Amino acid sequence: MTDPVRAIPLVRTKYRRGHRAAIAMVAPAVLIVAGVYLYPAVATVAYSLSDIDLSPRFRIVRLVWFANFVNQLQSAAFWEATRITLYFGLMLCLLTVALSFAIASLLNQTFLGRGLLRVVVLLPWAVPPVASGVLWVQMFHAEFGFLNGLLRALGAEGEVIWLGGQTIALHSVLIAEVWRWIPFATIFLLAGLQVVPRTVKEAAAIDGAGSWRTFTNVTLPLMMPVVIPVVIFLFVWAMKVFDTIYVLTRGGPSRSTTTLNYLVYRQGFEQFDFGSAAATAYLLSALTVMAIAGLGWMLTRARRLAGT
Repeated sequence: MTDPVRAIPLVRTKYRRGHRAAIAMVAPAVLIVAGVYLYPAVATVAYSLSDIDLSPRFRIVRLVWFANFVNQLQSAAFWEATRITLYFGLMLCLLTVALSFAIASLLNQTFLGRGLLRVVVLLPWAVPPVASGVLWVQMFHAEFGFLNGLLRALGAEGEVIWLGGQTIALHSVLIAEVWRWIPFATIFLLAGLQVVPRTVKEAAAIDGAGSWRTFTNVTLPLMMPVVIPVVIFLFVWAMKVFDTIYVLTRGGPSRSTTTLNYLVYRQGFEQFDFGSAAATAYLLSALTVMAIAGLGWMLTRARRLAGT
């Protein structure tokens, strides 16, 4: 029989060997992640605090410290892009959650063809962003587009220039993004609806509550721990939306669809002002963190009220 006291060093040796082997296997992935994420993050900090010269080669001329940040905070283009980004994010969350809630409530019922309808609802999520952008460009075409053709079929003039007006262009991009993210929100909201106790709804019905009062006073409060994480994800995505804007409007007309993330692209790869682009990127990150903190506080409150 093996002495337990003598076996302790052997166990420690095996543990150390296993620990070293685990580190050796994880190390390549850690190095790749560090190279892909950590190095660009550190380099962007350096660029945001520097004056950069592109000729004859990319180099940092001198440190300007927070001058790039101050210039952006004093720029009308930055505040215009901030306003557009916040409006776009709020509208994306509101419309996507409202429509997804209605679809999830429908899919939560029992009816013939429910499985097929669930598959159809998921299809927009399977379309690549650039492909969906090209699809919406064709649909928004002023002369041959599907939407204007539908308006003409309904008796209207059907001459709307969807991507040409400053106000309507932003809402056209919004329509494309809402269509894209409805499947994602619907999946989570449907999962949340399926765990809401039916006994609570039945008790509300016995007390005389109608469908609307049951939804507002019972279902929605119990669903808030699910709704708020969906809103957080959608808002964060809206803050960094790029591909749909690039395909549909290129930030126009007249900067009306230039969000902060697209402003970073314009400053860096159209104006070649990498210092300003890096500063704008970090201001966007700070704005996103503040929004997540506020929504996270709402999530904590909602969980306490829901008793979870």
